[in-house]
Amino acid sequence: MSRSQVWACLAAGLCLALAAVWWAGLDRRPVLVCFGDSLTSCGGKGGHYSDWLARFLPGVRVVDAGVGGDTLLTGRARYARDVLHHKPDVLVIALGANDFWQRARAVAALHDDLDSMVREARATGCQVVVASCFGDRDFWSETCVEFAPERYELAWLIARMERTVCQDHACLYVPNMQTDVKPNRLPPYWDETDHPNRAGNEQVALRLLPAVRQALAAVRR
Repeated sequence: MSRSQVWACLAAGLCLALAAVWWAGLDRRPVLVCFGDSLTSCGGKGGHYSDWLARFLPGVRVVDAGVGGDTLLTGRARYARDVLHHKPDVLVIALGANDFWQRARAVAALHDDLDSMVREARATGCQVVVASCFGDRDFWSETCVEFAPERYELAWLIARMERTVCQDHACLYVPNMQTDVKPNRLPPYWDETDHPNRAGNEQVALRLLPAVRQALAAVRR
């Protein structure tokens, strides 16, 4: 074998070795993106519900894409960068609370935003879980509702809209992600910013966990 052939063999071997190291270093876990507003970003370092999901699901790479103050409209504006960029296998969408408080847009417009984001995710094969604060609630019988009775109808309409989107796109729906930490503002689950704290977000994650696991099982089939 000539010297040039020896060098060619060594170079090929080195390339194969480097490729093997690169392949071994890849993170091939399924990707879960938690996309939402302050209910997704609250809880402090290590205390987001996404952090708890990461602990409960060590075989999954969890990305927190929560931005305080987000609405469905502003979420849609950053959707490609903060969600699709990660190529998620499973997506949790927890938006709509700020739309509810602001009452600035019609429910039909909120439907268009949520429907668009879900449709885009489903087109990539991603499984979607829509997490709500409003579904399956009897406001008139709750001990302490976080908003006045004149808002009950709007909450009901948003929940119905969310269910419609989920039915249209074969998504999973968690109708009341905070049901285990109600009523609001009380220890041990709430902090001074009127958001779930670390302990509260553990309960939120446990509420989301069955739907997330079901979504992951659908990805792996």
